[in-house]
Amino acid sequence: MSIRLEASGLTKLSAVGISVYELALSSSAVLPAALPGQLSTSVEEVEEALGQLSAMGLLCPADDKPGMLTAVSPDSAAAQTLFPMEQALRDQQSAVAQMRAELERMRPLYATNRAKWLQSSGIEILQTLKSVRSMLTELAASCTTEMLTAQPGGGRPTPVLEEAIVRDEDMLRRGVKIRTLYQHTARYNQPTVAYVGRVAQLGAEVRTLSDGFARLIVFDRKTAVISYHGHPHGGVLVHDQSIVDFAVASFERTWLTATPFSADYQVEQVRALSSEVKQDIMRLLVSGLDDRAIARRLGMGLRSCQRHIAEIMDQLGARSRLHAGYLIGQSNLLESPDPDTDAPAVRAAAAGAPEGAKDPVRTP
Repeated sequence: MSIRLEASGLTKLSAVGISVYELALSSSAVLPAALPGQLSTSVEEVEEALGQLSAMGLLCPADDKPGMLTAVSPDSAAAQTLFPMEQALRDQQSAVAQMRAELERMRPLYATNRAKWLQSSGIEILQTLKSVRSMLTELAASCTTEMLTAQPGGGRPTPVLEEAIVRDEDMLRRGVKIRTLYQHTARYNQPTVAYVGRVAQLGAEVRTLSDGFARLIVFDRKTAVISYHGHPHGGVLVHDQSIVDFAVASFERTWLTATPFSADYQVEQVRALSSEVKQDIMRLLVSGLDDRAIARRLGMGLRSCQRHIAEIMDQLGARSRLHAGYLIGQSNLLESPDPDTDAPAVRAAAAGAPEGAKDPVRTP
C-alpha cells in the first residue's frame, strides 16, 4: 500500500493519517485491518492514510509481528526517504552543470564555423565601424559602373562626409554612376548640401523623401552593405545575388517616389517638402508614436520635431496630442497636401463635434 511521490513534493498528510500515526506511537504496532473501527472512519480513508505514512517512511512493517505496522521517528524517516531524493537531485544538478560546461565549450567552435558558413553563403558580418569603412573603401576602389546609396537619418556628420567625398569624387571621375537617397531633412544640413553640390557637378544624382527606406549601399549591383541589426556601428556585407537583386529593386521603387535634391535654394520646392514632412509627422502622430520616435523616423532633431508638432497643433486648434490625432483622422488631413489650408475647416468641424469627441482627453 503506497502512494506516488509527485515532483512538486509529498502529499500533505491527512487528519486520518495523523491519527493513525498517533495510534501507532501509543503502541508497539497497529493492525491495518483494525484501524477503521478504532478510528471510526472508512476503510478508504485509512488506506489513503497508510499509503501516505508509508511513502513518508513514518510506518514500516513490524519485525516481530507479521502483518502489523510500527511507527518510525521523523528523523529516521527523513534519512530513509529524503536522502535518496536529495542524492538524486545532486546527481541531476551535477549532470546539468556538466552538460552546460560542454555546451559552453562548443560556443567558440560554433561562432567560428558559423561565421565561415555565413561568408561562404553570401553574407559576412562586419562587427566594427572600422571594418565597415575599410570594406567600403575597398569596394569603392573596385567599383566600375554604379553605386547606389540610401542614407536615412537626415544630414550626415561632417567627418563621414569628408571621408565620403574623396571616395565618391574618385569614382565619379572614373565614370562610375552614383545615385543617393536622403531624407528631406538632409536639405537643411549645410555640410550635406555642400557635399551634394560637389558630387552633383561631377554627375551624381541625389534625391530625398520623407520616410520609408533603410540604409543601403550597392556596388555594381553585385555587392551590398546593409545595417547590422542591434549593432549600430557594424554592417553586413552581402554578395548573394538574389539578396542584392532584391535590395536594388527596393531602391529603384523608392527612387521613383523621391524628389531631386538641388543644392540651390528653391522657395516653392522647400515649401512643398516642408508640407510633405508635416504630412508624415501627422501620419506618425495618428499612429501613436511619441516625439522621439517620430524624430528618429524622419531623420530630424527632437526639438525640430517638437516645433513642427506644436505648429500643427496650433494650426488645428488642438488642445492635446490625442485631440490633434482625432482632428487629423476626422478631417482627412492625411489626404490633403497642405494642412495649413484645411486648418479652418478642421476648427469648424471640431467646434461642431460632440463634446466628448472635441477633446478625447477631457474627463467628464
